[in-house]
Amino acid sequence: MTLDSTPHASASGAANQAGSFHNHTKPPIYPKPPKTFIEQAGIMASRGMDIRDTEDAASWLSDVNYYRASGYWLTFKHGDTFIPGTSLDDIQSVYGLDSELRLWLWTAISRIEIKARTSLAYHLSMATGSAMAYENPVYFKNRSSHEGAMKAIEKERDRAYDEGVPCVKHNMDTYHMLPLWAVVEITSMGMISRMYGNLSDAARYPDGRTVRDAIAGDFDISPVHLQSWLRHLTYVRNLCAHHRRVYNRMMTTLPKLLDSDKAVLNTKHGGSSKRVFTSIVIIMRIFQRTWPDDWPGMARRLAEVIDSHHGVSLSPMGFPGDWKKIIGVGRDPASA
Repeated sequence: MTLDSTPHASASGAANQAGSFHNHTKPPIYPKPPKTFIEQAGIMASRGMDIRDTEDAASWLSDVNYYRASGYWLTFKHGDTFIPGTSLDDIQSVYGLDSELRLWLWTAISRIEIKARTSLAYHLSMATGSAMAYENPVYFKNRSSHEGAMKAIEKERDRAYDEGVPCVKHNMDTYHMLPLWAVVEITSMGMISRMYGNLSDAARYPDGRTVRDAIAGDFDISPVHLQSWLRHLTYVRNLCAHHRRVYNRMMTTLPKLLDSDKAVLNTKHGGSSKRVFTSIVIIMRIFQRTWPDDWPGMARRLAEVIDSHHGVSLSPMGFPGDWKKIIGVGRDPASA
């Protein structure tokens, strides 16, 4: 009789070799059962939240999701219970302010993003005399980063072609290549930010001016600050695009501050550079340098958004007491 000398894995061993069974044959069992919206409202009430109408609370939760809503009541809790007097109205006011502020941020950053796209395409192509300069690694400092960017652009190009984007279809069908001024229309703000940050000194005009300096000049700021600000605003833009909370958020991608703003945000007014007010100050500086006539209107609109939710604390967003004075709107009583 021939013996099979091949070792056989046990059932548990086989699971470990191929991956755990619950990942492949059945879903894992979460220890808590799902709750109805009414039950979710009941949990909030049991932890001390003042809810006048359970049906209304359940209806709101059906619109926003319990776990999304929970991010907005972090400042209203001590441990697992709500601070006495906390109402659902309080949470909804914070939620409303956050939603409107994200829309304001999105509007402001969109203009900056579009100009950055335009400026990169213009100066890199004009300085090099080539619509395809973005493919040349000599114009970029980090070869690996450039290769990654090219793969990402190729992927976006193919997707845009399949979707029938006119500028992509036309150029690919006619010339079998995509010029930089079309590339910037299909890539993300993050890609624009990374490409700018990776520009080498080889990308320059015949007079010696680098493309990096020329783009920064369009915003009237230093290349170091522009690189940092684009990276930061890309992060904030993505928060807004994905409906992520900015209220009471500690930002993880921080901008390089102007010396004058370090005092405003960190020392003189007791603010925090990790909060969204810093993003507002960065946006303000770009508008003041690039579209100075438009900033007063943007500032007034921001003040209207904040004032329409006058009961919401601004400290979790890093707003100093004289924030209106800083952005150039009116005069705060505290500063009188």
